Amino acid sequence: MKRFVFFFCILGVIFSGLVWAEEAKNQAKRVAVLPFSVHSSEDINYVRDGIWDMLISRLSVGDGIRVSAKQEVKEALEKLEGKEPTAADVYGLGKRLNLDYAVWGSITKIGNSISLDAKLLDVSTYKTTVGVFEQCRGMDDVIPRITDFAQKIQYHVLGITPPVTEAATLPPTGQVRSPDIPLPGTDEGKVIQAKRGTFTSATNLNPDFITDANPLAQKGFWISPQYKKTFKGMDIGDVDGDKKNEVVVIDRNTVMIYQKTETAFVLRNKLSGGFHDQYLAVDVADINGNGIAEIIVTNFTKDSPTSFVMEFRDGKFVKIASDLEWFFRVINTDEGPVLMGQELVVGGHPFSGPIYEVVWENNTYREGKEMFVPRGLSVFGVLVAKVDGDTERVLALDEYDHINIFRKTKTPLSKIQIIGGSDDLIWRSDDVFGGSNNKLDFIRQPADTDGEETDASVYVKGRILSYDTDGDGKREMVVIKNLSPTGRVFKNVRIFTSSEVYDLEWDGLGLAENWKTKKIQGYVADYQIKDIDNDGRDEVVLAVGLGTAMTRSAIVAYDLEAEQAP
Repeated sequence: MKRFVFFFCILGVIFSGLVWAEEAKNQAKRVAVLPFSVHSSEDINYVRDGIWDMLISRLSVGDGIRVSAKQEVKEALEKLEGKEPTAADVYGLGKRLNLDYAVWGSITKIGNSISLDAKLLDVSTYKTTVGVFEQCRGMDDVIPRITDFAQKIQYHVLGITPPVTEAATLPPTGQVRSPDIPLPGTDEGKVIQAKRGTFTSATNLNPDFITDANPLAQKGFWISPQYKKTFKGMDIGDVDGDKKNEVVVIDRNTVMIYQKTETAFVLRNKLSGGFHDQYLAVDVADINGNGIAEIIVTNFTKDSPTSFVMEFRDGKFVKIASDLEWFFRVINTDEGPVLMGQELVVGGHPFSGPIYEVVWENNTYREGKEMFVPRGLSVFGVLVAKVDGDTERVLALDEYDHINIFRKTKTPLSKIQIIGGSDDLIWRSDDVFGGSNNKLDFIRQPADTDGEETDASVYVKGRILSYDTDGDGKREMVVIKNLSPTGRVFKNVRIFTSSEVYDLEWDGLGLAENWKTKKIQGYVADYQIKDIDNDGRDEVVLAVGLGTAMTRSAIVAYDLEAEQAP
């Protein structure tokens, strides 16, 4: 009798264990890993398959996650007929397979560089909760990134708080670190390296901006959500009269107005243009003097500028001027903002004409006086500022992106850039700066009336800013340098994967480097030094393009000034 009792007890334990195991299996989070899309001129399917297997094996460890079989995923993907899945496609697949989460992404290979873009989709909320974007030098660099990504997924799915380390500390803004701006390694520790000391004393520069600590863990770093857009330009100002700054961003044909709050980056307005519009630049400034900053958009349609100006009136944004045949750029001077305008030159270089100050008069924008800027310079990439003492000079990026300093003159470049030099050209940098993939496409009209029209293009140069970053009462020059793995060899091919910010100051002989940031992952489409969060202090604000194709963008901000002691 005791044997029978013991036997049934054993059966009960086994049955209970099976029931418990089945319940645990049912309670496990269901995750599917999709094969990553491949963008490469080479056959790198082996990389895709390796990443697929690695993620499955790393996520299958433990009882809390149940990973779908590869065959099940392949059958579900057959409905896409080979096209690259979108977030909506992944969400639909997740619903069909009754998933909790889905992992998908893409691999892009250019030369020896591999870009990895991976995401985790929470099917229940339709949100991408975990992601990683990395530029790797080969599979040896990809493997640790995949391991880190898999660990992040496990922490998130299982609700485990990751161990806090100095390198993993998040900014106190509550904003999750962007996967597109990776934590720096040993060589990328310092955010700023300076040639004139460390700027840790006698200045107001943010010390967290120049220390060896992880820059993304510092108090002064913030990044917006990522947007599936290619940002072309960005500026900051109070455009709705609420005494708070907004961030105005443009893509190819849309104006977007955001405001940074304590907890979010909120889209306030979105104004779309036409299919043929080609937005090139945006500026924010109160040119008409009514206390509300206008939004000035340089637009190009078919073969001529059709720029426009918007202003907030009667509770909405309206165009107060349109079809303006000018390329526009605003520069800040000691007397206030100046709106520069330049007309398209037909039959020659489009930016070879004179630059005028555009003024508001009789309820319209009209041509003012011609500015003392060498003819042949583009209105983009030009700054008039006091470089040495109280004398104003013209700073400009030339055709090859070298910084030139000119005397204020209307003399054509052809008479300045001569053998033996000219007194009007004071200095030219050896290094190149700027770098833009913002391209203006137009039809070139031949000077000879018997000639044929030809398609042509020219790149819109970025800003040069003047700002007193070190608090000594003198403005320095702040300029972006976008970096390309191919250099600047190809005139009509621009691939920028990282960038740096430079602070330059006149030392009596030329512009010397005060400091520069370490490499920033991504292409800087535009930038400003203004107060993005309305705390009374200016930040360095960047509109950054992410990914090899720059089809995703984000706004990044760094505190420039140190916090004052209480």
